[in-house]
Amino acid sequence: MDWAPMLVQTVDLGYDQMLLLESHPRTRVRVMFGGVWLTEAGMTQDVFAASGEEVALKSRGLAVIEGLGAARVQVLRTPRFTTFGSRVGEALASMLASAKGAVRYVRTRWQLGVSARKAAA
Repeated sequence: MDWAPMLVQTVDLGYDQMLLLESHPRTRVRVMFGGVWLTEAGMTQDVFAASGEEVALKSRGLAVIEGLGAARVQVLRTPRFTTFGSRVGEALASMLASAKGAVRYVRTRWQLGVSARKAAA
């Protein structure tokens, strides 16, 4: 059994109603009831799926799902996590750059004040 985290979005489609979504290999479309026509950018074949069927998306780009009458679909996505270290590292680098800029500003203002007092004395 696969225990990977899954994001699930349920969408009801009416006749000729379309759902546009970003196609990704980690995405699947499950037809709960009714029928749908599914096409993906870069793919040569369209897919017709009926109640109970599941389609794994294959390309990266835009996918269009159109209801063939009333239909309900679930879009299942495995979330893409960025590693904790890279996010923290990016945030720390950004904060460090801001702090360096602030220290440089304060030091410059202080030096200008010191030199102005020396010149006045």
